Amino acid sequence: MLKPSPQDLRVALARYADARIEDARRSTAATARATEDASRTLCVLTGAKAVPQALHAADTMLGMRPSAVGTPGR
Repeated sequence: MLKPSPQDLRVALARYADARIEDARRSTAATARATEDASRTLCVLTGAKAVPQALHAADTMLGMRPSAVGTPGR
């Protein structure tokens, strides 16, 4: 498997987050489709079969410890 660039991973993570936020705000067929597309892209980039594993893999590839994400000073 080819390793995605950090920039590609960050773009995919941002796209996934934006899609999830928009779908949570006002769920429509378009927002659900955007969330599914972003999820699929993230899974393909990381080689994962499900979003939780893809998020963990992306964090690992970017050198972030999942438990430290969002924790100040780490």
